Amino acid sequence: MLRKLMVALAFAIIATAGFASRALADAAGAWQAYQSGQYAAAAREIKALAEAGDAAAQFYLGTFHSDGLAMKRDYRRAAEWYAAAAAKGHDDAKFALGFLYFNGAGEGAGAVPADPALAARWLKAAAERGNVAAQSMLAVLYGEGYDLPRDAKESFRWAHVAALRGNAAAQYQMGRLKAETLDVSSWSEAYTWFLLADRRGYPGARESTAVVAGQLDAKTLAEAVVRADDFVPRPPR
Repeated sequence: MLRKLMVALAFAIIATAGFASRALADAAGAWQAYQSGQYAAAAREIKALAEAGDAAAQFYLGTFHSDGLAMKRDYRRAAEWYAAAAAKGHDDAKFALGFLYFNGAGEGAGAVPADPALAARWLKAAAERGNVAAQSMLAVLYGEGYDLPRDAKESFRWAHVAALRGNAAAQYQMGRLKAETLDVSSWSEAYTWFLLADRRGYPGARESTAVVAGQLDAKTLAEAVVRADDFVPRPPR
């Protein structure tokens, strides 16, 4: 369930993440054409730029293959173009690649199978560059395992960074990690994180606050609410 929620949230981010990048004027113009529905013209321009080695265009071309509007949907080709852009240091492409490998996508020859090790590699590359969605997904990947050794320390590391920036999924993950302990002070912190996630509408957070609230006395619960009220998201570095 948590994995599906993370994928749904990340999908919304990946659809727009790279389009604020500093692309070449031609690539930016091609994207504008794409947004206005001129798919064929946009695809021709982006493909030419991508084949010439422009990283932003390679990222866009990967997105075209992924969303299936400008050309036939082919996740394998999308991954290839994302990988080309990521190899040149394109941060949004790193996230896009990690996202594809996180859950896999498609069927048949154009499919990309789930690969937790590759997902972790590329999500970490994006997370280290400050991508909050990557940080949040990495926290879940390490926290749940998904065919990788579960690493609570790494899960906490990335969940904490993203949670402090106001990411609801990471705040929920912080609540889960804190709630796993037998320490009342950790339960109090878990309540704060669950409450913050609930205030941002994260699915399941409200139910989790109710469960944890049952373990706290009135004074501790009030303190946890005050912490949530005082929370101010940190800006990206």
